[in-house]
Amino acid sequence: MLTRRDFMRSSAAAAALSSAPALISAAETRARYHNPILGGDHPDASPIRVGDDFYLTHSSFDYAPGLLIWHSRDLINWKPVAAALQRYYGGVWAPYLCEYQGHFYIYYPSDQKLHVVHADKPTGPWSEPVDLGINAIDPAHIGENGRRFLYMNGGLMAELAADGLSVKTPPRKAFEPWPMPTPPRMECTCLEAPKLLEHNGWFYLIVAEGGTAGPATAHSVVAMRSKHAEGPWEFSPHNPIVRTMSRTDRWMSVGHGRLVDTPDGRWYMTVHSYEKDYRAIGRQLLLLPVEWTDDGWFRVTQGITPASAIPVPIPGTQQQPLLDPSDDFKSPQLGLQWAFWHELDPARFTTGNGTLVLQAKGTSLENSPALTTPVGGHSYTIEMDVEVTPGCASGLMLFYSPEHATGILLDDEGIGVRVANNYIATRSHKGVTRATLRAVNDDQEVDFYYRLPGGDWRKTEESAEVSGMQHNVLGGFLDLRPAVFAAGKGQATFRNFRYWPEVKVPV
Repeated sequence: MLTRRDFMRSSAAAAALSSAPALISAAETRARYHNPILGGDHPDASPIRVGDDFYLTHSSFDYAPGLLIWHSRDLINWKPVAAALQRYYGGVWAPYLCEYQGHFYIYYPSDQKLHVVHADKPTGPWSEPVDLGINAIDPAHIGENGRRFLYMNGGLMAELAADGLSVKTPPRKAFEPWPMPTPPRMECTCLEAPKLLEHNGWFYLIVAEGGTAGPATAHSVVAMRSKHAEGPWEFSPHNPIVRTMSRTDRWMSVGHGRLVDTPDGRWYMTVHSYEKDYRAIGRQLLLLPVEWTDDGWFRVTQGITPASAIPVPIPGTQQQPLLDPSDDFKSPQLGLQWAFWHELDPARFTTGNGTLVLQAKGTSLENSPALTTPVGGHSYTIEMDVEVTPGCASGLMLFYSPEHATGILLDDEGIGVRVANNYIATRSHKGVTRATLRAVNDDQEVDFYYRLPGGDWRKTEESAEVSGMQHNVLGGFLDLRPAVFAAGKGQATFRNFRYWPEVKVPV
């Protein structure tokens, strides 16, 4: 069901390649990749390697299904393959996927309480969540000599039971923040996002400091090491390992790092980042090469920045276009590109044979769970055929939250545009029950179009500007994403959701 879209431009890639430093052999410089490796909002993502395969999950926040599992063979091309949470359990932040003695675990906070799910393989099936009884966020697991430890935000650590499914000792202070030099500016100390690694006789602890959003220079990756999994820890001489140094950089608030190796011994670090002037896209996933120094520390490969053209991790592979969420609804299962806001109720929808039928719920978008899909890109076009029964309100939206969304609507009053909050502008075509709706996001200015069955395309009088639909303005650590909904009574039927990574004005 899922295809891929191109997020690179060949001319830009060629120019970057010609000026890039010679970091590996000439035979391997043929293929390079550009960040992001996952466009759109995929915050707190960090991969693990299982043999020749890589898997990752990321924050679900207020959407379900949650804890989407992605698979890759080369660290740069990713495809969703499963979801660990099959209903809404609350807001899910910063999960930690890991393998321990051949079994897989995801430790994660839900509404700031730590939980764990587990499975025999990364694609599941995954267990029901187990409440660990700890109020915290950002868990991370490590084992040593049969003992298991769970690190978390604020420098805390607790010992786990042997099965990893309960807590043996209460959390205690295990490490302190690295003294962050100023300037540049930061949002707060915010000691969070621990990640753990055992390598060559050392345990490495990687944390985030400085705050996830706020000023462009706020976020950072900080490292420390110890001979034991529970410390004591010494700080890396290379700190901060990664940090945005100027608000003029393309990639802002770079942080939340985790290391992963390739089968042939190369090392990389994933980080997430907001893109300058495009915070509404959310935090996108970047990949940076890592080198080890003679004294056993790691650092980002010299001469590389998040904006560089970087040699591919697995020789012989190439970066493919990023995922395209277009959907023809021919499958009887809802595609993994979709997620509902604050619910996952299979009784509300059916899909297959070219339609998605969604039963109405609530009275408006404010209390009707929207069905959404995250996307990247500075400009894009979305289109959907929408049909409603009497009493049902629906539409094609750009959705940040129920209170903050814009889009083109179809209901008993006809076609209209929601331009701000719940304000709906001039209506037309009262009594129409079906139309093809299109939204064209042209560098964060959005135009709306519609076409009645058998008719020509028409543009609405109203447009929207959406650059402010982002965390630093509205809070919530969310992103602006395409969505549909069904409110009132009856149902909405959707057909042929299309996405283009470009401005596509209908003719």
